[in-house]
Amino acid sequence: MAKPQSPVAEISQARPEILFAVGEWPPMIAEKAIGFGKHAQRVTAIFEEMGYRVRYEFLPWRRAYQNTQRGEYVATFPWVWSDQRNSQVLFSRYPVARSFQKGFYKKSRFPDGLDIDDVADINPLGLQPVGVASYWYESVFHNHNIKADLVTTSDAAWRFLEAERADIYFEEEDVGWFDVARVLGDDAAERYATTGSVLSENMFILFSRSHPDGGRLRDAFDTFMDGPKGHDYCVEWGVCDPVVNIHRELVGKMP
Repeated sequence: MAKPQSPVAEISQARPEILFAVGEWPPMIAEKAIGFGKHAQRVTAIFEEMGYRVRYEFLPWRRAYQNTQRGEYVATFPWVWSDQRNSQVLFSRYPVARSFQKGFYKKSRFPDGLDIDDVADINPLGLQPVGVASYWYESVFHNHNIKADLVTTSDAAWRFLEAERADIYFEEEDVGWFDVARVLGDDAAERYATTGSVLSENMFILFSRSHPDGGRLRDAFDTFMDGPKGHDYCVEWGVCDPVVNIHRELVGKMP
């Protein structure tokens, strides 16, 4: 991959291209969405400011990660921090988003709302959750002896909740509201409410350790975000907070 050219050189030569491996996660990333979705628009804006053209290749999420790890792609996003991933790929020091996991429930069943800020809170309240098998909360259910109905897709979980076969379903807030309308109809959002956030995590671009440009592009991204334009994006996205600083300290210790 060539280095970005000066503005004069770009008149006669196309900008170098960056190809990201991503999956479907509407409305954050979606092949048919405007600008490929909310998170993709952010990444595009940054790298275009840095002098690149950006292209996305849509794959199943597992393949997007594995192929980036192997060096077939230079980067993938958005992913949350884990020690295992840190040993396999390069994390940027700055997140591009923050996820907020909340519990969705029907207002008709709980007209006074649900005071929940932890998944474990559903046990003493006697709530029956529905979830998607292999999602992050499956281990939480197991650790707290919470008996949940696990289905294979988010669409099935929403239909389960709509039929009142379950009381609550945990999902990322923006994704949940998008899916309510997509699966149950445009007017369905009026029937639902959410709990407080039960989990909030920063989400990062992961750069390949095996791709020849992975380390260089990770450093270039961090340098850009260190500057005034990068700071403006950080503020706009609401990811400049003390939690981000903790992640920066962790990622800063990477080899």
